[in-house]
Amino acid sequence: MLFRSLRDKTLLFEQLLEKNQNSWEESFYHGLARSFGFKINSEQFEQLARSLPYKVLLHHKDDLFQLEALLFGQAGLLSGKFFGDDYYTTLQKEYSFLQKKFHLKPLAGHLWKFMRMRPLNFPSIRIAQFATFIHKNDGLFSRVIETRKADDLKNLFDFKPSVYWETHYRFNKPAEKRSKKMGTDARNSIIINTIIPFLFLYGKQKGLPDYKEKALDLLENLPAEKNRIIRKWSEAGIQADNAFYSQSLIQLTNNYCQKKRCLECEIGNKIISFKNA
Repeated sequence: MLFRSLRDKTLLFEQLLEKNQNSWEESFYHGLARSFGFKINSEQFEQLARSLPYKVLLHHKDDLFQLEALLFGQAGLLSGKFFGDDYYTTLQKEYSFLQKKFHLKPLAGHLWKFMRMRPLNFPSIRIAQFATFIHKNDGLFSRVIETRKADDLKNLFDFKPSVYWETHYRFNKPAEKRSKKMGTDARNSIIINTIIPFLFLYGKQKGLPDYKEKALDLLENLPAEKNRIIRKWSEAGIQADNAFYSQSLIQLTNNYCQKKRCLECEIGNKIISFKNA
């Protein structure tokens, strides 16, 4: 089940590679952006990355303010004309200059979903985190494939967005001061669903089995995901000790249980046989 899960995930990244003329760095940037949107804003984040080439961000990687101007501007979240606090209006001016410099066309701001989600998951916070991630890490893909331990990968996400976001969840709406560091579950989700499949695919395509082994080792050294599917298995008496097993259970649930393919499943067959005994 685990290898089928990896195969399904790597298929998306193979498509990214094809679209990006086999550029691993650009494809990883797109995949990583998608993961910062999680389920609700994943498509929007990928569109954002496609509209803003990684090489453009690299030109301004050392300046977090300019990275935020580029990302928020391209996201269509700097389009307000009649109001804005000082930080917002300064970002607007910076983006206007960079937009002309790189001939950029922004997305429509209304595409982003804010409703029915916790403020820490707002796309504005995730974009601010993404800007800081790029600011802090040189050579996204090369940095990741050189990292050997799960804890070291988690540490890549150990940062705080710019000071403005300590007191905001959205532009122009001050809020109580609170850390906007990425949570442990969010970090693990990005590693499990994006970084590890990319590593596995890289090892597969380059004929480097060490990278495939590294991907599997990382899964064994990361905690199981915390979601509805894993909770249901736990209630049934089946525990996932790490991400290696939780990924297998998620794959089993999505491709067999939910599709009522019990007779094609070894576990389902045993349960049916036991009940009919």
